[in-house]
Amino acid sequence: MQDHFLYTEEPLYTYNPPLNSEDIAFCHPHLPHPSMWKSMFAFNRDQLAQNRYFVANRGTVDRIIDCLGLNERESQGIKTTIVDAYSGPGTFTRAFMQHPNVESVIAIDQAPRFLKYLEHLYHDPALSEVQHKLSIVHDSAFNWSSYESLVNDGHLRHLEGRIPKLGSNPPPMDWHATSPIIYFAQLPNTVHGEQLFAQIVHAISSRSWLFKFGRVKMVFVCGDTVSMRSLASPQDLRSRAKLGTVVQSLSTPRLLLTGDDLEPYASHMFPPTPSVGPRVPLTSVLIPNTNISSGLLKRKLSVLEVEPLQDPLIDARDMESFEFLTRNMFVLKTKTVEEGLKHVMPGANNVLRLLSPSHPRMKERPEDVVLPDTPIVQLTNRQWASLAEAFEKWPFKPTIYMDEGRIRHQLSDSLV
Repeated sequence: MQDHFLYTEEPLYTYNPPLNSEDIAFCHPHLPHPSMWKSMFAFNRDQLAQNRYFVANRGTVDRIIDCLGLNERESQGIKTTIVDAYSGPGTFTRAFMQHPNVESVIAIDQAPRFLKYLEHLYHDPALSEVQHKLSIVHDSAFNWSSYESLVNDGHLRHLEGRIPKLGSNPPPMDWHATSPIIYFAQLPNTVHGEQLFAQIVHAISSRSWLFKFGRVKMVFVCGDTVSMRSLASPQDLRSRAKLGTVVQSLSTPRLLLTGDDLEPYASHMFPPTPSVGPRVPLTSVLIPNTNISSGLLKRKLSVLEVEPLQDPLIDARDMESFEFLTRNMFVLKTKTVEEGLKHVMPGANNVLRLLSPSHPRMKERPEDVVLPDTPIVQLTNRQWASLAEAFEKWPFKPTIYMDEGRIRHQLSDSLV
């Protein structure tokens, strides 16, 4: 009789239907029965949910949350506020609400199919004692303005007096202190998800975005290639690129769960067949695209922690030069640094004089020395930071502008 039960689109908590043992891992009381998800979460019919996924297995949700170190933070006297971006239908949101060491959960999503069930978290009787923890921001986690609204609408009001730049009597910035905020996101496995990841990490250098409130730890469920490139070391010819250099110069990335840990995909995620975004053909075994962010590897998901360094390698004033150099030189990653700088701009190789082992400034900074014949792919993060610092001081460097995603540069004032 249980096998023939007619499930509805209503949350399970509203009618408590019988459940098969094989369904239990995927049953969340505020959601319909998993057999209804294919029609309820038809992502291809909702533009705001296209190429999205969510961690559906309750055991996997708990395993990932265990990796966040919430108990260790509690032992330090820190109650955690979770900014739950791309929260989907709230599988993590619910678990965060129920965690005793989580003070507040701010869910951010704009897809109506998901928001409907996020709202049910306010009405589930089993959550009556923790519903005060939840607030929902009806906006896109991709938009920078969503995070401004998060502050302006008072979702962080409970932290006034405890974090910098919030309230009438905020404490001074202590960048070395542990922030009570953790940013958590199930990043879409698309170019937009990768762009958001890069932009957020970039904001560490200027202490903008949520970093104006302190050294916020971030945890991402993301495409495995994002994790691979973020962790790639020098000499890794395949994966070492601009992204990993920026990430490692500003933060400590740590792989919490590998792509293999989250396989088979259908045992952890919904939809059970991965969506990988418009750039990646799904029908071909061989992907005729050398861009490592594309291809079949992009189907796997992993969990990556990114914690800002107490002392980032890149100063905010050098960040524009750092971005310019890494963007333009990594296309020639097998060439030497000298060749790469000549490619960037005629005469740019002259900045290497400032990084020569014979330069007085390098006597006490031997790890920052950059030799002209060093292959670009073998530069360490410290060497990239030093190269950007030297380039920033070069009087003939271009002034860099961003225009609709393209770089254009003009001569600096010293050449006018």
